[in-house]
Amino acid sequence: MNSCLRFISALLIMGMLLAACSADPSIPANSPVSIEDTQEEGQTLTIINPESIDSNIQVEQPADGKKYQIQTRLTDFHLLSSTTGLAWGSTRNELRLYRTEDNGVTWTNISPSSSVLFSSNPEFGKDIFFLNNDTGWIVRNAISSGEAIVLRTNNGGLTWKMASLPDTARVVSVFFLDAEQGWIVTEGDYRASSEAKAVYSTKDSGATWKKIMSTPIIAADASARLNKLPKIGVISGMSFTDKNHGFVSVLEAGQPSLYKTTNSGVNWSKVEGWFDHSKFSSCSRLNVDAPEFFRGNTKYGWVPFGCVKEDNIKYQGYFTEDGGASWSFVPFSVPWQQGDSAAKATTFLNRREGWSLHGSSVYHTTDLGANWSLLPQSAKLSEIVLEYPKVLKIQFFNSQFGWLLVGQSDNNRSLLMQTMDGGATWQVL
Repeated sequence: MNSCLRFISALLIMGMLLAACSADPSIPANSPVSIEDTQEEGQTLTIINPESIDSNIQVEQPADGKKYQIQTRLTDFHLLSSTTGLAWGSTRNELRLYRTEDNGVTWTNISPSSSVLFSSNPEFGKDIFFLNNDTGWIVRNAISSGEAIVLRTNNGGLTWKMASLPDTARVVSVFFLDAEQGWIVTEGDYRASSEAKAVYSTKDSGATWKKIMSTPIIAADASARLNKLPKIGVISGMSFTDKNHGFVSVLEAGQPSLYKTTNSGVNWSKVEGWFDHSKFSSCSRLNVDAPEFFRGNTKYGWVPFGCVKEDNIKYQGYFTEDGGASWSFVPFSVPWQQGDSAAKATTFLNRREGWSLHGSSVYHTTDLGANWSLLPQSAKLSEIVLEYPKVLKIQFFNSQFGWLLVGQSDNNRSLLMQTMDGGATWQVL
């Protein structure tokens, strides 16, 4: 009898393992809100999907039972339209992803299953990428010796499908050109990997991934590293303008560099002369952000970079008007800033218009950053930045509508704000 029971138990365990390792499993969204979520300090969100509430959890819920409120700390966001946006953060390694379609009045919880744990807060363009309200991807980096996981949805996060990326290296950028074609870049750990960089591509919405480029750490000769991303260097981000042409920004030996591909990411070459190092010899340190091409016309784009002098930093940019064939440096006549939040404090909507936040002062340009005007002081913004001085992100969807995420210096709390008049006034969502 005992041997029979042991045999039956082994069969049950084997069945569960096979189910867990299915090639393309779907996992539910809208995970129950844990009691700790409701006790966090931070952004107050009104959630409209009560079916995700655990009956054992006490939340602030109206009598009609259709809405409830939570408090949570947001770490990033992304605008999808003038009314629709995503915002997210992680709580005890669980991703909490929310979508609004009414300018933040109400939100829908579209989080993947709480069983998918995250070791850090996901960032847009690095771990999360959404094309529109329905189609998006989330990358969960490898944990221990496991593989990276790529989650995807085509119904606005109602359900998520899972695929694995056959790599234990750290994913540093994800980009999708359309609903089918996308790329992922990884950086290997020198102590545990034979590859410094790798590029993967998909043509089936992320269901399967193929390695199309890898840079070896140890190569038999120099030719083995030709037409590849550099062995040494920190990748900041990636962007493609069409199915063949793409760009990757790299901080290489402390200097900003730009690499390009003309064959879908298989081969890469350094854009020679892109960055004039002699102009910034007085900088004690330089950094560079991801390349960004503007919505609606990928002929135009820019790559932000920062110059650090002592405790001050100023962000400026290299701009293109021909899809990256040539680049021009544009110095910004805005004040220097302090702190590490300056990297997220400047944004451009198109080839002419941009904003730069300096404390509670908002600067606006309509001539590609050549001239900046100081907008009227917003009383609400001035009040909020006293308690939330750290700029986590600013983004505009059009000339009037934009979001701003600010946080406390200790990263314990954050607030999401909105402007509907081009940055002149702000309100908390």
